[in-house]
Amino acid sequence: MCTPDYIEEKYGIFPSQYADFKSLTGDTADNIKGADRIGPKTAAYLLNEFGTLDNILANAEKIEKPFIKDSVIRNAERLKTNYRLIKLGSKVPLPFVLYELKYSYNGITTNEVLKGIKLR
Repeated sequence: MCTPDYIEEKYGIFPSQYADFKSLTGDTADNIKGADRIGPKTAAYLLNEFGTLDNILANAEKIEKPFIKDSVIRNAERLKTNYRLIKLGSKVPLPFVLYELKYSYNGITTNEVLKGIKLR
């Protein structure tokens, strides 16, 4: 679980911009391809400049670096789809309370667990 401070410190964006950020950069864990040649630093720059993905797309012609402008324009539909996928179900209540997720180490290693269930 990431805190708002962690998001701001690590990515240089507001937590409310995280879905916009992931739409631009993509997320390999969720099989979401971002815009070509836009990594975390470029995505943070664009979000700090324009505020939201919608504003980036609406003002793509104002992006100074030609390769970034071209990437945003060429990938506009993908970026919109990414945003819809990432925001999907954001209003669904969690089926647990957050304190239930607290990790506590009980001294057993992964190897011991696997050995205990007869896996190597």
